[in-house]
Amino acid sequence: MKENKKSDSKNFRFIDVLVILLCLSGASYSINLFRHDLFQTLNGQNKTPIGTVTIKRNTVQRRMSDRVIWDRLIKESPVYMDDTIRVAENSEADIHIGGNDLALNENTLVRIRRSPETGEFQIELTTGNMGLVTGAQGEKVILNIMGKQVEAAPGTALKAASGNNGMELQISEGTAAIKEEGQSRELSAGTMIALDTAGSVRLEPAVVVIQPRPNARYRKNRNEPLNVDFLWNRINLQPNDTLRLEIAEDQSFSRSVRTINNLNSTARAALEAGIWNWRLSSGSEVLGSGRITVTDAQPQLLSPARNQQFFYESEPPRLYFQWSAVEDVSHYILEVDVTSEFRNPIIKKQSAVTSFSDSSLGPGIWYWRVLPVFNQADEGALFVSRNAAFHIVKGKEPQTLSFAPPVEEMPAPLPAPVPPAPPGRVTLESPSAGVALPGLTALRQQTIFRWSSTEAVANARFVLSRNANPLSGRPAVEILDPNRTIRLDRLEEGVWYWTIEAKTPDGADITARAPRQLRVLPIPLLPSPGNRLPAEGQRIGIEELKEVNINFSWSAVEGANAYIFTLYEDTGSGRRQITQVGPENRTSCVADIKTLGRGDFVWQVEAVSTGLNNVIEQRGLPGENSFVIDIPRPGPVRIIEELITEESIDESPEPYYE
Repeated sequence: MKENKKSDSKNFRFIDVLVILLCLSGASYSINLFRHDLFQTLNGQNKTPIGTVTIKRNTVQRRMSDRVIWDRLIKESPVYMDDTIRVAENSEADIHIGGNDLALNENTLVRIRRSPETGEFQIELTTGNMGLVTGAQGEKVILNIMGKQVEAAPGTALKAASGNNGMELQISEGTAAIKEEGQSRELSAGTMIALDTAGSVRLEPAVVVIQPRPNARYRKNRNEPLNVDFLWNRINLQPNDTLRLEIAEDQSFSRSVRTINNLNSTARAALEAGIWNWRLSSGSEVLGSGRITVTDAQPQLLSPARNQQFFYESEPPRLYFQWSAVEDVSHYILEVDVTSEFRNPIIKKQSAVTSFSDSSLGPGIWYWRVLPVFNQADEGALFVSRNAAFHIVKGKEPQTLSFAPPVEEMPAPLPAPVPPAPPGRVTLESPSAGVALPGLTALRQQTIFRWSSTEAVANARFVLSRNANPLSGRPAVEILDPNRTIRLDRLEEGVWYWTIEAKTPDGADITARAPRQLRVLPIPLLPSPGNRLPAEGQRIGIEELKEVNINFSWSAVEGANAYIFTLYEDTGSGRRQITQVGPENRTSCVADIKTLGRGDFVWQVEAVSTGLNNVIEQRGLPGENSFVIDIPRPGPVRIIEELITEESIDESPEPYYE
């Protein structure tokens, strides 16, 4: 018996060691595979990028061809051959490759390749929708959608979609061709085609928007709004069918700023700077949608100020040219000339920053302006800044002196030297002091701060704080070397103070004299929903049990796009929450009567307004009703016991058998 035990013990130890070795080997192999895959990103830095991807909103991921892990991209990242780009829900991205611009909308998956034979870019659209603008001087771009090859010629703007219903292709500008089975189907500007998953043409009402092109960018150089023209072709619509154009700040169109009705094929809208979503509808059906961006394109000339004079005795003065920044600019071109026509500029310099110094200009009247040059082509013409003139004078600066009347016996006293004027302070332009912003406006629109300075600014700091002295303590928002126009998102309720701290190149302090106060008012509550059913005090009895469910309903509230439904049981000593649904865009809810059982109940509904990612932006006054489920209780069970005696036994005759 002892020998058997020793033998079993040896066998157990050997198997145990073998299993451990196998586990360690598998773990090492897995770790090595993970390390190899993880470091592909670092190794990928040696690859040559073919373009860049820019995140416009939220989450964008990339997977390289030799990897299985998705990388979450930063604001701007390189794109390599055979990369797969995935855009999440409520997200957007722009891809720039070889002079071609792609705009990827939410829930879109694309793969980027390049033909080794022709060098053409090939984009495989697996799912989602995208806009494509091909370069005017480049090669054609190939799209692979649901197994079909689409060739987009140079200078083409189109929109493509792929999903469970099939594919759709709209041409706004240029031409494209669908290649299949040795045949070619040509599409020109203003046309479209929709195919189901079997490849058959879908005939459905639609519009092909020719202008603006997909994800167009507009720049304006005036203070007034910019007129944006809309032009589209009608597809499968009746002649008397009219359309509606809606323009809003958000994609859910809960903050619609403009609605134009009874349209045929054109419209015009005046828009301020910002990002605008638009959609064209016929009745309740959306036929087309898109997004455009309007930005300020004109730099503001800050220094030298208009008609400013500079005096010198021996050496020409060093002038500091400074202007306001413009969004998405690649660089600036500064021009200085003796005439306002700038036919042959004396100075023409390219600068990546918003300042430039020079000491080569002599006496005379000089004109200067700034031209912004942008990274991407924009809709419409580009505008230079307005001209500004300044004067350089050789000689002493004239002084305005006052003399006492002469006295015969006493010579007139020498005039006292005039001290140099102190540098001008920063001017806080807007918002004006003590302004009160509605809470919803501050939440849903950007709050714009503007400041200016007649002096050259070497460094500056924008400060926004709850403190009445914003330069002391820790600020809520701090921006170093800010633009002259500052835009802040989602400013919360309460009292704010803001200022600009700045210094000149000589070190002089030109901080604004006093901070400005800004008040954000509370967000008003939405009214409670009306027409609530079940009504107050309603009793639900045995007859209603046949319906199985209780249907809760209410009226829609203007300004709300979602509702929160809550059901409680009244326990006598308080309320016990049974369920809560929402926020959801619905005006009804259902509950099972049998699940609730007998008792007193309270139901409540609150209207809310939600923004991106279903975040509640505006609450409402809850409306509530009580009701009773009155199900009869079962009666008592009576058990009848009978005393069985011999006399009570039925004496039946014996059965008779033949």
